[in-house]
Amino acid sequence: MITRILTARTWIKNPASRPRPTGFSIIELLGVLAIIGLIAALVIPRLGSLGQADLRSSGRRIQGMVQLTFNLAVMEKADYRLVFDLDSQCVWAEKNISGAYQTSTLDLLSRYCLPDQVYIRELEVLDRKLVQTGTEYIYFGMDGFVEPARIFIGNESDDGFTLFTDPITGRIKVYDGRVEYSKR
Repeated sequence: MITRILTARTWIKNPASRPRPTGFSIIELLGVLAIIGLIAALVIPRLGSLGQADLRSSGRRIQGMVQLTFNLAVMEKADYRLVFDLDSQCVWAEKNISGAYQTSTLDLLSRYCLPDQVYIRELEVLDRKLVQTGTEYIYFGMDGFVEPARIFIGNESDDGFTLFTDPITGRIKVYDGRVEYSKR
């Protein structure tokens, strides 16, 4: 058996005969880690804003439901109410038909459940106690009157919005954070 011996002269003259290194150099690995770190630094802060987007979207949805319910009550000359189920975190509208409230058939007023990590933390209808669990109602009269109410919608860190109903116009005023009746 003949064994080939690699000499210094062969090493210099014939690079193809050299053994090829395998794997990545430390510089290549550091470059890849730097790129991954840069991408993570750009993406991770945006993930936190997704919860804020759900919070804003839910606030707008409830605001729209209040205003639509108010308008329907006036246009149809019928009594309506918004039902807030704080245990299941859902909202829907009901119409008074022959003395009994029935769930609205409109898609925009059908049962809407808040996304995960968005909660109706408090609901306070003026002249009634503050509610944080159970079921509460906001009534809309056919004469264009809505009960004055305060709705606080928040996330797990208690960031959120407070919605106030205007009893005459049916509009919603929105404030950042938790706001009490006496502080607005």
